[in-house]
Amino acid sequence: MKKFYLFALVILSFYALPVGDLSAAAQPFAQDQFLQQQQMNELRAQQQLDHLQREQELNQAQQQLDQMRQQRQMDPSQQPQLNQFQLQLNQIQNEQQLNRLQDDQQLNQARQQDQLKQLQNEQQLNQERLQQQLNQTQQQLDGLRR
Repeated sequence: MKKFYLFALVILSFYALPVGDLSAAAQPFAQDQFLQQQQMNELRAQQQLDHLQREQELNQAQQQLDQMRQQRQMDPSQQPQLNQFQLQLNQIQNEQQLNRLQDDQQLNQARQQDQLKQLQNEQQLNQERLQQQLNQTQQQLDGLRR
């Protein structure tokens, strides 16, 4: 019968989670995670604003080019200059698209690093919780042996 109580005590101790100590340890991690998420959101919003402004400027340049083409349809001597301008505009658009992809890649890497840090923090908390449970169980076993 004593073995049954001992076994029951061991099993119950694994289910009894000491919330007080570990919740205090988890608070800095949650605040840190919140701040990182807020910074990433602000960075993403600023990047989107920058991209939209550049895209608007490029659209205006394309509209001006289209107007110039319509106005100069009668003058074929202007066509090489317009073609050169179109090539430059296309190059700028391609560079902007590349910048957008690079920004997205950087944000994705930051998110992955944040997720990794979060998982490591959770793992550390779980290890601390298990160690605390093990210590409690050992103390209870020692108390029963006396």
